[in-house]
Amino acid sequence: MKNVRLTLVLLLFGVTSAMADPHPGDGGGGGARNKDGSIVTGVLTARFDPTAGLEGVPVPNNLFFLGTTDLTINVDATGMPPTTAALIDQINSLDGFSTIERWTTTFVDDDGNPGNIAPASVIPGQSVRVFQVTTSGIVAVTGIIRELTPGSEFVAVAQGNVVAVVPLRPLAEYSSYMAVLTNDIKDADGNNATPDQTYFLSKRHDPWVDANGNSTYALIDDETARTLEPLRQITNSMEAAAESVGIDHDDVILSWTVQTQSITPTLGLLRSIAQPAPVMTAPAGVTTSVIGGAGIADVHVGVITLPYYLGIPSEENPVAPITDFWQAEPGAYIPPFDQFGLDPTSTNVTVANPFPVPTGTQTVPLIVSVPNAASGQSQPSGGWPVVIYGHGLGSNRVTLLAMADALAAAGFVGVAIDFPLHGIEPWNTTFAPFYVENTPFGAIADERTFNVDFQDNATGAPGPDGIVDASGSHALNFQEFRTSRDNVRQGIADLSVLAVSLPNFDLNADGTPDLRPFDIGYAGLSWGGINGTGFSAIEPLVTRTFLSAPAGGLLRAGEASPTFGPRIRAGLEAVGIVPGDPLFELYLTVGQTVADSGDPINWVSTLGMAKPTLLHEVIGDTVLPNAVAGAPLSGTEAMIRVGALSAYSTTQANPDGLRSAARFLPPASHGSLLSPASSPAATAEMQGQMASFLASQGTFINVGDSSLMVQVVEPETSPVRDPREDSAGKKKSRQGLGQFRDRVDTTSRGAGQAAGASSASRFE
Repeated sequence: MKNVRLTLVLLLFGVTSAMADPHPGDGGGGGARNKDGSIVTGVLTARFDPTAGLEGVPVPNNLFFLGTTDLTINVDATGMPPTTAALIDQINSLDGFSTIERWTTTFVDDDGNPGNIAPASVIPGQSVRVFQVTTSGIVAVTGIIRELTPGSEFVAVAQGNVVAVVPLRPLAEYSSYMAVLTNDIKDADGNNATPDQTYFLSKRHDPWVDANGNSTYALIDDETARTLEPLRQITNSMEAAAESVGIDHDDVILSWTVQTQSITPTLGLLRSIAQPAPVMTAPAGVTTSVIGGAGIADVHVGVITLPYYLGIPSEENPVAPITDFWQAEPGAYIPPFDQFGLDPTSTNVTVANPFPVPTGTQTVPLIVSVPNAASGQSQPSGGWPVVIYGHGLGSNRVTLLAMADALAAAGFVGVAIDFPLHGIEPWNTTFAPFYVENTPFGAIADERTFNVDFQDNATGAPGPDGIVDASGSHALNFQEFRTSRDNVRQGIADLSVLAVSLPNFDLNADGTPDLRPFDIGYAGLSWGGINGTGFSAIEPLVTRTFLSAPAGGLLRAGEASPTFGPRIRAGLEAVGIVPGDPLFELYLTVGQTVADSGDPINWVSTLGMAKPTLLHEVIGDTVLPNAVAGAPLSGTEAMIRVGALSAYSTTQANPDGLRSAARFLPPASHGSLLSPASSPAATAEMQGQMASFLASQGTFINVGDSSLMVQVVEPETSPVRDPREDSAGKKKSRQGLGQFRDRVDTTSRGAGQAAGASSASRFE
């Protein structure tokens, strides 16, 4: 867009010459005045220049949908450096922006340099207001559904020349929101902020062009007028909506809309088509004593065949497991989107085209623990009740055995498979008896690692070292976030297939099923808790869920993690991106936005409302942090808050089902559920609480030693109900910078970053 000088803007709208002078020379009664009558001594402008791309407008922004052909984001990456363009390519595959990431907008002075915002003037609910809205064509606002509540749903903070809107609860999926900023925002000298020239022009009520596309104003050429007109229509729609709730049109200096991405459709639809899979099992001939347990559970091994949607290595593409991500069938849009004339070649998995195309099937190993006579339990007539177990990152299915005795004592069979790109390595002597090649199923199954060798196991450096890479080495991909996201979504889909396949488990080979095919419990540690949150939320066969040391808001949680943070930063430094660089912030924002649909923070509210949930946090966790400064929806505390889980430190009972969280103190560590290395007492207590919760259908938690936990002096009240919920607790349907870390309070009561948690062991 051609630059229209401020003098021209003032002439167009008949602004007085006194108002046109932002720097009055006499300092007396003449010159421009602020709202309080004081003389204007400087200019603070809310930047709005759509021609400048990401740097010129608030981000995220629905303007970046303009020109879309498949309802995905459409940021123009022309001229961007390759690293930035690669990030934009990932964003452009999504049908909306993040539900949890901050929104940012910048302010400049009259010379175009960074402005200096008075932080106290940025007041949520006053100078910064946020609304859930209905839209037409994504960008035009047609109405306001409700206003978001400051302090419980979002905060707005300023530092330097940037204002950030930070969600405190995940925004509703595939919904539109509008931010409205007013001239009550001031600079450090008390001057009211003003709109950018382009935004000011877009506020005009009369059309910029006539029916023939010609300018309606003599001083504006046709090309500029044609560029301004669609912006005018968009801005007018937003400001009309703002005026409908009492915001003065003349006070608005900036408004924009943000559409969040879809979260649930793809996994929900995959669950709806999940079919029981072929299962084969055989006794392993050992008990849990093989790993030093009490031996009250027998061990069985087996295989299950799963539909696979990720990359499978081949001669043509040996690196497919670490580069490929879910793809839809080209143009296979579902109603009503199939009537929209969308791009028939698009393979983006979205709300419009939600089914990923299978790349094949994978016959993968599984492990089962079964109570034996020493457990004092016997098989019920309807089959053994089942707990599905999810292992930690870098671990494998066999770690089920570290908690199998606790399950057996409570009368449960435990079942586990590996998550994508996990499994037992051929060099792993600890789990060698269970390596699939050493079982009766070696001829028909493979470990899920694909036995790839893409990195040096000792240093993590790229390039083969002649040794199969360790389990989980490639589950997180910090360059291609879509692969990481879909490793989680594949893991969730796999668990659904496992759940519906329980009737196919004939452990004693008598021709009849041995497992109860419903009323399933779930227990997951760390990565297993991350995957298990989404799985439990969508799986109707799961009736109660136990999560040990999970976290939400995964990208910022990972960057803040003493375990993963150095790895992330080292990888970025290798390509010239360092903390403090704007590209570093873009990297985290893109990564989280892509991760959203698998991130447990977007599923835990649904889980907590739907079924009993127990969560264990470890204070000072060095793997997945309790909380992340400046990112209130990252960490374990965020999961507790969003899931509406009440803290406890004494025995709990509720016949309607518990939604509870315990905070364990050091020396308990991230992997203490399975490993007694740092605190044998914590391991025993965690497993005992888990077993009592699962055995009682989620209505009872037995606390044996409360001294291991953060003490809850007064019962915590449940968090304020999500305003998006109706009176029945159901979500209402949709109608139609690191610099802020010190300014956003992310610490919930009882949380802390105490030192002393040890790194996780192999039994995680």
